[in-house]
Amino acid sequence: MKLTCLTVIAFFLFSCDKKHPGEQSTSLLSNILSITDNEDKGIKEIVNFYGGSCEYSIGTTISTDSGTAKFFELKLSKSDVADKYANIPEFTASNLAYTFYKNLKNENRNYKEIHSVLILNGKEKYESKYTLDQLEQIATKMQVFNKAIELIKTKNYDGLKAILSNESYTNAAKDTLIANLKKIDLTFGNVKGFILFGARFETHDGFNVLNIIGAMLRDKKNNQVSITIDLKPTEDKIHFLDYNFPQN
Repeated sequence: MKLTCLTVIAFFLFSCDKKHPGEQSTSLLSNILSITDNEDKGIKEIVNFYGGSCEYSIGTTISTDSGTAKFFELKLSKSDVADKYANIPEFTASNLAYTFYKNLKNENRNYKEIHSVLILNGKEKYESKYTLDQLEQIATKMQVFNKAIELIKTKNYDGLKAILSNESYTNAAKDTLIANLKKIDLTFGNVKGFILFGARFETHDGFNVLNIIGAMLRDKKNNQVSITIDLKPTEDKIHFLDYNFPQN
């Protein structure tokens, strides 16, 4: 049996048109719930990307199995970006948690979990919880993802082939993938940048993987990208690369 208890009754609302009080505020609420500059930075980054409003609170989960665990909760609503991808909410939820987490320094010792809550299209509610270990896994595998994006950007196709898993791609399949990537480069133009949309833990052909999605920014036309990376700590290989987002 698990009992969840919010230790902080009040919450803050942070939106594009309101100044976030942060921990420097002298308001009554800031005396109840104080956050650090790094936590404040993470929340600002979320709102700058998604728009809408972001409420945050701190709570404690009390479990007969694992004891007490402190968590930080982020609740995003009225976001056109999140609403656009309402069919794959787990990616948005993970991106909220990861964006907040990557801005933390010593603060990550304060929490066991980061919770994400989405209010989509004004009514649909989606909730997800991420342990710090899971968020660290995302941070680690993001290095592989960023490497793949950079290899595509610089047209280093041999380098990209080297990080494609031999267990998922035959040599012929690797050649076909690279040929298709070259065609898309000619059609869509050179890669100029990338926007992260989120990640999802999955099982792909029997492998435990992390599926990371986002948008490639190009000269002529931007494109979606989905890259599935092996979750084993010692395995930095790609099991699947596609220019379409996965569906539920």
